[in-house]
Amino acid sequence: MTHENTCAELLDQLQAVADSLPAPVFVIDYDGRYTAVFGGRFRNHYDGGLNLVGCLMQDVLPEEKWRLFLSVVRRAIDTGTLQTCDYQLASMEVGVTENDGPPGPQWFHGRIYPVMPRPGKKPSAVWLAINVSEQKTMADRLQRLSERDDLTGTFNRRYFMARLAAEVQAARREDTALCIITLDVDHFKRINDRYGHMTGDLALQHLVATLRVQLRRQDILARIGGEEFAILCLATVPTEAWTVAERLRQGIKDAPLATDHGPLRMTISLGIAAMHARETNLQALLSRADLALYQAKESGRDRTCFAAPPDPSDCQGPQDHGTNQPLPP
Repeated sequence: MTHENTCAELLDQLQAVADSLPAPVFVIDYDGRYTAVFGGRFRNHYDGGLNLVGCLMQDVLPEEKWRLFLSVVRRAIDTGTLQTCDYQLASMEVGVTENDGPPGPQWFHGRIYPVMPRPGKKPSAVWLAINVSEQKTMADRLQRLSERDDLTGTFNRRYFMARLAAEVQAARREDTALCIITLDVDHFKRINDRYGHMTGDLALQHLVATLRVQLRRQDILARIGGEEFAILCLATVPTEAWTVAERLRQGIKDAPLATDHGPLRMTISLGIAAMHARETNLQALLSRADLALYQAKESGRDRTCFAAPPDPSDCQGPQDHGTNQPLPP
């Protein structure tokens, strides 16, 4: 066998290997022109890309995408190093796609490596596009499970404390107000003892559903204990937090849970704490709200109390109905 035949056979074998790759490999020159496409035969994950050969990125992709992709290609060529790029792309965004792959936007992990140019040829790079949509969906699902309470679907304590730390830093940096509301169900143990834990679970789910209707878009609700919840009120001064808390209290009172035993009426007690200008101890902030919640319970339940100053006149409940009562200084 001659040297030429050996080389030709080897090239045929390499071509067969490249074409058999499940993920597509694009060869793209410095100008952004697709000069070759290999692989990508797994149609569950990829559209056919042969129609891209000869096209410029600028002509077949949205501006935001082609600018990103071209910058990555040129960085790989200029530095002579491997580059990576994670991105989302849908068939409808590609001007000449064969549109025979998966529907809807897909997530990809791109691995881009420079190709040594032949004399007189433009430098180029190979772009391996790996569809990672399934992995990302699973990662997002695991992330959600790590942040959410199984029973109520609200955020859990772990997420709340991490978010609180971030928001306190942001509020200090931007000089904005921040408040915390803590609340729990009055006499919740009696509900479990009288109706059973299944009804108790339904009561908590009903509570959360009712709270969500009353909360503002910027309010972050989390379950931080058995029947205890916390609300992070962003960009909120104490008077606004008071209004939110009272709306929640009245909303729960006015929305009984329908059960086989008849309507189950619940009330809640709430405590409010405002972030001080130099707040750094997150647990102390949360503890002040808990102390106000304890004060609300000690004052008769079904009421809202403000953390400072700890005075009975700072409470509002069914006995005084002080909806126009000014907040303490």
